[in-house]
Amino acid sequence: MALRYPRNPRFNKLQMRSPDFHTWQEGCAHDPALLEWEGKFYSYSTDTFGAPGGYQIRVSEDLLHWEYLGSAFDLEGSAPLYKKGQAKSSHGSLQEAYDWCVTSSREVGYGTCTRTDGTFSLWAPHCVRGADGKFWLYFCLTGYFGGSKSCIGLAKSDSPTGGFECVSILIKSPAGWTTPNAIDPQVFFAEGRMFLVYGSFGLGVHLIELDPKTGLRKVGRTYEEFAAGECSLADYYGTALAAGSLEGAVIRYHENVPVLEGEKWTKKNYYYLMCSYGSLSSAYNMRVGRSEKPEGPYLDCNGNTLVCSTDIGTGNKMLGSFRWEESSVDFFCPGHNDMFTTARGVNLIAYHCRTNYFIEKKLSRSNNFHYLYLGQYDFNSAGWPVMNANRYAGEQIQDVTAEELLNVSAGKFEAVLFVQSVGTIVAKRVVLRADGSMEGDYKGSWYMYGSRYIAIETMKDTFLGVVMPAWIDHESVAGLTVTAMGKRSGMALHLNSTYRI
Repeated sequence: MALRYPRNPRFNKLQMRSPDFHTWQEGCAHDPALLEWEGKFYSYSTDTFGAPGGYQIRVSEDLLHWEYLGSAFDLEGSAPLYKKGQAKSSHGSLQEAYDWCVTSSREVGYGTCTRTDGTFSLWAPHCVRGADGKFWLYFCLTGYFGGSKSCIGLAKSDSPTGGFECVSILIKSPAGWTTPNAIDPQVFFAEGRMFLVYGSFGLGVHLIELDPKTGLRKVGRTYEEFAAGECSLADYYGTALAAGSLEGAVIRYHENVPVLEGEKWTKKNYYYLMCSYGSLSSAYNMRVGRSEKPEGPYLDCNGNTLVCSTDIGTGNKMLGSFRWEESSVDFFCPGHNDMFTTARGVNLIAYHCRTNYFIEKKLSRSNNFHYLYLGQYDFNSAGWPVMNANRYAGEQIQDVTAEELLNVSAGKFEAVLFVQSVGTIVAKRVVLRADGSMEGDYKGSWYMYGSRYIAIETMKDTFLGVVMPAWIDHESVAGLTVTAMGKRSGMALHLNSTYRI
């Protein structure tokens, strides 16, 4: 059967922030998380300057083009009520969250997020459909950028488009970084249980179990109990999963992942933990570990727990800053992702990404425009997720032969090989030969096995991956892409099967 390639997705043209937020499309979608409902896809993202507060909601029918819908919380004109402490029965009932996080400009010199004038900025949401038929939105609020005075709460609505009303505050963290930071909530369901993973920098990423019937904490501990010494840090803040300069954690459970052990294929169940490492503005990159239990430990391919020191660390590196050789638009600081499986079984990673294009064209001094990107992921023969580095264009994972891989571009590829450092990786050129050799900027050997699996030996490492169709956007043509993970290095290798000579 002939390979089925994606058609031209005709992505919306990337644009800078404009005064009319209704026209932003995929732009300014910081920390995206996805929900599917009744044939449509919804994206929830962090409040962004220039748009109404209360979380941006976007909608799509094809996962390729997005339109602004509105805000999850109705906060228009609410600042005077929050300032006076009178919002307890209106505007989403976020008064308790506001009161906990409100920060005077005298307390911090800059970066205040929850202000004494009653305004605030909600960060990093996640929305799921709950057991009661309502839509459960997990939100977080923080006092000031770079601080730990934060909280996570649950709000519910009868519709994915709002309006959401706060049900309860689940976790609070005080200033001073003495506890895990209560931001970046993500929930997941697995084996009849429900969990919330959260945290950022400081004491790292933590996990608490929730009640799948209510969406609230399974064990109803409160911050007041913790502050009074009536329960331990672990009782209130949960299990520590990853440490250091990381954030934006997401966990997804996958059953029956094919794994090749020796010459025999088996199937295993894994929990996968992804986090974003390093500075948001200069070094963001996405890393993954896995465990057979939701509480961990989560280990990378070398058996290390996930730790980020400043900008680099352990964990398999799936994506960082890079540029295809002929592309005018780079992928810069991709991260804060969601792992999402559609009703049709398509595994996707939704993430925000910047570009330096507008700076290079002297159209802007800033690259602070976070675009909503999606990439499809699969699993290599070792059971590790590997991610298409090209934007999702509706491609289907399917059987691919070595002959098809060679024929699509006469064996010529662009190659992006990530390393521990966080600079932008520029694609190099390689050629795969029919005799199993690889020539060019990276030399070595390769072979295919199974339905679509590939092994590439280069740079004193073995990269195990898969071949899948892709839309090569900077070439405006469909092709094949290889996405693989180093067994020794834990670094991703990406090949695109067509480029101009």
